[in-house]
Amino acid sequence: MSRPKEMAGFTLIELMVTIAVLAILISIAAPSMGDFITRQRISGQTTDLVASLAMARAEAAKRNANIVVLPAAGGADGWSSGWCVGPSSIANCQDGNVIQHYDATSGIQITSAYQLSANKLTFRRDGSLLSGLSATPFKINASASSSVPDARCIDINAVGRAAVRSITRDTSC
Repeated sequence: MSRPKEMAGFTLIELMVTIAVLAILISIAAPSMGDFITRQRISGQTTDLVASLAMARAEAAKRNANIVVLPAAGGADGWSSGWCVGPSSIANCQDGNVIQHYDATSGIQITSAYQLSANKLTFRRDGSLLSGLSATPFKINASASSSVPDARCIDINAVGRAAVRSITRDTSC
């Protein structure tokens, strides 16, 4: 049955079917989008931490002085609260001499694999770590409530260079 031109358009049934199909597609895509965002947060937080380590190493050489990277808060979750870079004289991230401060990303957990001297990394004038330890000090993953299994390890060698490895959350660095 043909319609006159002035009655062209969608019927209510056609519109309802289209909306139902769209709702089904969105309900399938929404969880994947949440996981994608969490993965991007892990990647971003890893990039920020590696950049701050590289910057601290470069600043130590540039200023010919020790530079530290320390967590924004004390305790086990200190690194998950953010971190800062500054001269070795700073005691915390609220100090006025901080060179750069990084805020935490919600839903991301950063843990330190070994106890750092006074809970900070110190880069010497030559760019090497003050402790001389070659270890994997950081693991970055989604919080326990997330279903995202991805994680990253940041390895720092004795000369102060950082490298990133991809692992799963259940794997230790």
